[in-house]
Amino acid sequence: MRVITDATTSKALIEGLMKKYGRASENNYFCYVYNIESYESSYTLVFDDGTAVLAKYDRNGNYFRVFRETLGPKEKTGEMVKKFLEHIYSLPKTPKKLWLELETDTRKIVISELKNSDYTVNNVNYTLIWPVFEMDKWTGDAMKGGEWKNMRYYWNRFFKEHKVEFRTCKDVDKEEMRSLVRLWKEKRTGGDRAFIDYYIHAIDHDFEGYDINRIMVVDNKVAAISAGFKFKQGYYASIGLYNPDIDRCNEIANMDDLINLKKLGVKLVDFGGVEKKALEFKKKFMPTRYYKTHVFSIVKKDAHKKRSLDGS
Repeated sequence: MRVITDATTSKALIEGLMKKYGRASENNYFCYVYNIESYESSYTLVFDDGTAVLAKYDRNGNYFRVFRETLGPKEKTGEMVKKFLEHIYSLPKTPKKLWLELETDTRKIVISELKNSDYTVNNVNYTLIWPVFEMDKWTGDAMKGGEWKNMRYYWNRFFKEHKVEFRTCKDVDKEEMRSLVRLWKEKRTGGDRAFIDYYIHAIDHDFEGYDINRIMVVDNKVAAISAGFKFKQGYYASIGLYNPDIDRCNEIANMDDLINLKKLGVKLVDFGGVEKKALEFKKKFMPTRYYKTHVFSIVKKDAHKKRSLDGS
């Protein structure tokens, strides 16, 4: 096995692993490195057969987090996760747990592999629902018919009431984009998880690694940021931020993103995962289908017991 703790110098290797084994929409090198928070370190374990587990280590919380699915055949996910667990629990500093985000059937493979093992698979912490658009079936670009009546009304009204332009990041001030990110986080409600380092890193690096970045400017101010990249199955709309103080801004920005992607000939769009309470908003754009990912943790039984006894 080989441990890689510097994602920057190992870019070619990680990209090669993603190209060969990547299944998840987020299996993009830049998506991975932009997601590494200031208190985290990259951590990739490459097995002798060339498969790998791409992860991050949280130095403050002392735990590892797998970055979406493992980089190997799906049916081997369970044994790969088990090998990764055996590795991290053999380190001098015993981690508290391993966090994962896996699709429903992949999680079942892991549970089956770890049955009667030294590890406990904890219950799901939260579930994300991912809307998917098959663009040959999506009719939102025309916005005809009763099902699009409300969207059509607000779309026309928005462009009538505002001066709206669409630019790329090279034509927009970076600090203005950063300010939008901070405003978006500040106005998030209901306990939503909003980690902004990912967005700031993308802005600071001019969205390097993304196939599209589209900035909506409303009345001469940055109002929304959309960005994403191609993956094996289609296109992942990875970033979608908006000014919550502008009425209907979020709807218009998302609708524009989809219309633009259809014009560009994209066949399938993964629109990003949300918790159930936020799903009603995504339904407005009439996805073709959905899938789920589940965030959960795994602990080693004896390590968990030891911490309980000594209070750590």
